[in-house]
Amino acid sequence: MFQINLSEEDSPYELAMAYYEEGLSVIPLQRKDKKPPKNLGSWEEYKTKRPEREKVEEWFKDRDDLVVAIVCGKFIVVDADTPEAMTWVEENLPVTPYKVITGKGMHFYYNNPQNFTTFATRRTNETPIERLIDIRGEGGLIIAPYNRHANGAIYKPVFLDGWSVYDIGDLPDFTEKEWYKITGVSKESGAKDKNITVPFSLDGVNEGSRNDQAARIAGYMISKNVNLNFAKFFLRSWNTNNNPPLTIREIDQVVDSVKSTHDRKNQKAPLFVQAVDNIKPPKDLYDPPGLLKDMYNFCEDIAQVPQPELSMVAALSLASVSCGRVYRTNMNNFSSLFFMCIAKSGQGKENIKTFVETILNESQHSKLIVGDGYTSSGAVHSILRQRPTQITIMDEFGKRLESIGGQQNFNREDGLQTLMEAWGRCHGTLRPDNYSLMNVPDQYKDQFMNRLTHKPNITLVGLSVPKNFYKALNSGRIADGFLNRFLIVESKEPRRVAQLKKFRDAPLRIVNWVNYVRRPINDFYEVAIDNADIDLEQVVLDFDQDAELVLQDFASEIVKRQDILEKDNLEPLLSRSREKAMRLSLSVTLAENPKAKKIPGDIMKWCVDFVRYYDLLFIEACRDRVASSAIESKIKQVLSFIRSRNGEGISKREVDRHELFRSMKSYEVKEIIERLMNAREIQEVEVKVGGKGRPTKRLVAVDPNFFEE
Repeated sequence: MFQINLSEEDSPYELAMAYYEEGLSVIPLQRKDKKPPKNLGSWEEYKTKRPEREKVEEWFKDRDDLVVAIVCGKFIVVDADTPEAMTWVEENLPVTPYKVITGKGMHFYYNNPQNFTTFATRRTNETPIERLIDIRGEGGLIIAPYNRHANGAIYKPVFLDGWSVYDIGDLPDFTEKEWYKITGVSKESGAKDKNITVPFSLDGVNEGSRNDQAARIAGYMISKNVNLNFAKFFLRSWNTNNNPPLTIREIDQVVDSVKSTHDRKNQKAPLFVQAVDNIKPPKDLYDPPGLLKDMYNFCEDIAQVPQPELSMVAALSLASVSCGRVYRTNMNNFSSLFFMCIAKSGQGKENIKTFVETILNESQHSKLIVGDGYTSSGAVHSILRQRPTQITIMDEFGKRLESIGGQQNFNREDGLQTLMEAWGRCHGTLRPDNYSLMNVPDQYKDQFMNRLTHKPNITLVGLSVPKNFYKALNSGRIADGFLNRFLIVESKEPRRVAQLKKFRDAPLRIVNWVNYVRRPINDFYEVAIDNADIDLEQVVLDFDQDAELVLQDFASEIVKRQDILEKDNLEPLLSRSREKAMRLSLSVTLAENPKAKKIPGDIMKWCVDFVRYYDLLFIEACRDRVASSAIESKIKQVLSFIRSRNGEGISKREVDRHELFRSMKSYEVKEIIERLMNAREIQEVEVKVGGKGRPTKRLVAVDPNFFEE
């Protein structure tokens, strides 16, 4: 019913046959008054049995004055007749993924496991306009989707994004709670009202219906927590009215089976326990080899707010750009690296830029510093042509990413793609996209075709606050390889008051090191080192045997981790981890010994530990904070928040008050809570807050694997 390929252009005959083929019982109604045509007579017999195919064809053949009605039963439809009634339903009933726009209002479709029948609101002058709501359940008729109303409007279905609907079981259940909200009476008291019927009868039934009816009665009693022995006693008494009665053994088996199913579906799951990889920082994280320790110490000394992790990034980024284009490993790794630094607002991220500028200015290499970001692919190519080795420190990087995604800024998106390409072309040549030369004068064609950059080396440092960065990410950024090029470092330092720091000159030993690694080896080097047109020969450092063993072990570890991460679509985040470690080892080795010829095993291990630590931390952050859509992102935020409340969870009253939920629309909150409950990620259970007082119903995060097992 929900996946049929139909449209408003289909005739009543085509609609009828399509719904009939889906196993539904269809009835013809006159479009003008929604009454059965005279040749049909009464349709009462079709409440419980489907018409023959030939009968359906006879009814609808060449009859464009009819509409197709469907007999309800397994599904139930709430019919809101006014915009005010639609609003009332959306605010008071569960979110449903399948609705149909009607001539006057909206049909809301639900699953009908308790077999509710129909209810018609009495229309009087005193009836509030927002309560003009009817229920079409078992034995009721509803106009099928894609029919045309007498006023010309189409009964148009509306699906909820992100909620797949394949059959009736995918719809939310319509329960006694919803019945009471609409009718104002419970099922039991409603039996006395002519407009309301109970979901089953206590009368005896004939052979063929006994087990089904017994299961319905048992299910109702067990759902009300009736004692199992009393339920069996009651069913045995009811069974005496059947023709012929079931055996006592059969009655008891029905009750036991229903009880078992009820317990399985309603069992209380254990609380969720975050199964996080035990990620511990390396012991020597802040004790890097050689001159890197001096760089790190100087960066921390001039920082108004201490940020040890960001100071380490500052030292590594300086070493990266200083060695750019001049050195490579025997496996063709260059020193170009992309960093992403995340920290609270006003807590010292900009100190990285201060540190890098101070050192490069005093070493007379300020030309390595380029502007704050790139506006397009052409901008990347143009700047590389002038500065083939460069460092860019981009503030508000998260906002930039969000702007690119939200506004469909294709120029900046192309710029990101070119940055990704430049990261991988350090050992080769970066070429721009091809464009038409039809209108280019001949004297400029060669110049146009030769816009190449040999050995491009970009060191990029992005700065952002956590909220902006993670808000801008989505699963596409993981899949396309953009994120795995970065070393993403998120500072967990608490907010501190900025200190007053006097200006300090850069330590001479750091300045001298930068000048040494970028010194011209010969006269040709002095010209070639900053010339994008020249394919410069590099000084080569070999990995020693110990370093190669470390890299082989790391590669095996990565494959094992990727196999585990594949189910969460996070395995691409480790695809370039070894490459990042190899690049890092080049500049770290030169920081320890600028005359080095080999990369030793101990330095390789420090670099692998550094990359592994931050890559694994980022993967765990992505589990909770990176989504494929806006609604999924909100779902992850809500689930993460409820999980953070551990066993105490959150009450529905607190949901209305907490700032996380106040930032969302009411229908979004309702939908998110229901989707998490349907996915068995959260449950509503009775909890004693703080272990004291009376238990109250609260939403707690549970182990979703419990139900799969």
